[in-house]
Order: sequence, then C-alpha cells, then structure tokens
Amino acid sequence: MSQDLRPSVPPEAASRHFTPVLRPDLATLYAARAARLRALADGHELSAYLMLAADIAEAQEACLTDAPAAGPVDPVALAQNGGWPTILDRMIAHLTPGVSAQVAPHLAKLMQMPEATRRKAALAMAEGRFDATDPALAPFLWAALSVEISLAARSASLPEAAQEEPADCPVCGAAPVASVIHTGDCQGLRYLHCALCECEWHMVRAKCSNCGDSTRLDYLSFDTPEAAIRAEACSACGSYLKVISLERDSDAEVVADDLASLVLDDAARSEGHGRSGFNPFALPAS
Repeated sequence: MSQDLRPSVPPEAASRHFTPVLRPDLATLYAARAARLRALADGHELSAYLMLAADIAEAQEACLTDAPAAGPVDPVALAQNGGWPTILDRMIAHLTPGVSAQVAPHLAKLMQMPEATRRKAALAMAEGRFDATDPALAPFLWAALSVEISLAARSASLPEAAQEEPADCPVCGAAPVASVIHTGDCQGLRYLHCALCECEWHMVRAKCSNCGDSTRLDYLSFDTPEAAIRAEACSACGSYLKVISLERDSDAEVVADDLASLVLDDAARSEGHGRSGFNPFALPAS
C-alpha cells in the first residue's frame, strides 16, 4: 500500500468563486451510478453485490416522483411521516423479477412488513442507530428513504453559507460517502457527497474533512500516491475518508467506486483509523 504524507496543494484561492452546495440531477446520477457499478463488477470479488447495488440504483431512478413541497429537509420527520414506503413498494416491484434466489426472500419480507415496522426501521437509521435494523433489509429501506429525501433536497431552500465548512451535509445533516475532486466547471474543487440526500458541499482540499486539521494528514492507496482513489487519514482525530478524483479517472462515480474499494477501508482501519462517513450500500454496523 502506498502512503503519501504530503497533502495535496489546495487549488482554491480566497478570491475564487465556487458554488457552496451542488444538487446533481438525480436521474442522471442514478443512471451513471448503475452503469459504473456494472462496469466495476466485472471480475470483482464482490461482483454479485455490486450488481445488486446497480439494480437498486436503477430502481431508484425508475421510482423518481414529483418532488415534495419545499420545506426543511428533516430525515427524522420524513422517516416517520413521508411517502417513501410507497417508493419502497415500487422499488420492490421493479427489483423482484430479476433478483437472485438469495435476495428474493428479503424483498418478500419487506413487502409483507407492516408500515409501522418499516417506519421504525427507517427512523432508527435516520437517527444513526443502524444496528437496530436488519442489515439484509437496510440497503433497500435506505434507498427508498434516500429517494424521497433527495427529491425534497432538490426543491428546498439551500442553507446560508457558513463560515466553517461542515463535516456533515448542510442540507440534511447526514454523513458523507467520500470526497470528490471535480472536473469541468468545478475543476480541481473538492466536494463531499452526502450518503442520504445526494447533495454535495464544498470542502477546501488538504484539510481533514472531519476535524479540519491540515497538519497531520496521510494519503493511503494501493497503487501510487497519484491514485484516483485514496484514503485521507487524519492522525489528529483518528478518522479517514476516501478522496475520489475525477481528474485522475473521469469514469469514477463516488458511491460505486467507494463501494468497489472496500479493501482500502480495511487497510485504513488496520492502521487505527475510523471512517467518518459511510456508503449507502455498506451501512455502519452501529
């Protein structure tokens, strides 16, 4: 494993204009994610799960609905009272014909689950109590809840820019999947991608996305210090989060490439670091 102790030079200058929060188009995002997951699945040791994740992303795209009325994006309130159980039913109907014999019983269980039980499980996840939900069912519940919250985030008023760039999503409060180094209009800028509402918020490069320290960062990878996917590990707070560079791999997609590189998470944890975010298809155990 390669270890680069030198943080990247941040391209942002104080006078450079940037958009604090990005709201990617959801249909485009889900389609790109599914395609990337299928490409990464070829020959991968987690091929079957990457293909299932691709199916779920396609089901999310198929179940996009008109956005709810604009208002605060409150994951807890939406888990309790939102319309996402209907989205879940539509996702299950979309997925059922093509899933494996191993996955089919989980979808059947979800379909038969009383709405109150579904909402209790979703509420636990919205509150960060992931150990209260069956891990075999959690990715499907999260995906349906995420669709509704992502739609709400597309129509909600954006929060005012804060002086300090937050570690968690300024739109819905969830943790990030990873950092993304963008190309195009946002060339060289780093954004964190939300694991729940699929928004992105700007974060200056070369500082820990969790605690803000810029003096004790290591960049870990299995290739070279210039790899497209690296773990940014901070010895100040003991956390790490991956950085995925579209400059170095224009085909990368944050959720897909993060999921396909879980072996890098194992390596980062073996060096004593704890992940500060999570992937929607690899939800925390607690």
